[in-house]
Amino acid sequence: MCGTVAGSVESSHTPIPRSVLFRRNGQAEALPLLDWRRLRCERCKGPIFLDDADVVTRRHEEYNWLEERPRRGRPPKRLVEERRRQEAALLESQAA
Repeated sequence: MCGTVAGSVESSHTPIPRSVLFRRNGQAEALPLLDWRRLRCERCKGPIFLDDADVVTRRHEEYNWLEERPRRGRPPKRLVEERRRQEAALLESQAA
């Protein structure tokens, strides 16, 4: 084992069957990993092992900033302008 970094293993936290992807160093896309026991170092053709595992949590929340609860004080300029445009559009549609 020469100690060269071969790449990174990526997996999502989904129910079984869990798909495991392997991204070699310098490559943009990760490829599905069918049998991790067959992975070899490209430099010395020796076996590789998992070292320095990190768990990365990605949050995918959708938050609608337009429907945020009202706050005390003066409203932001963008909100005042948006309300003015909505009122103008409503008056135009009623006039038509």
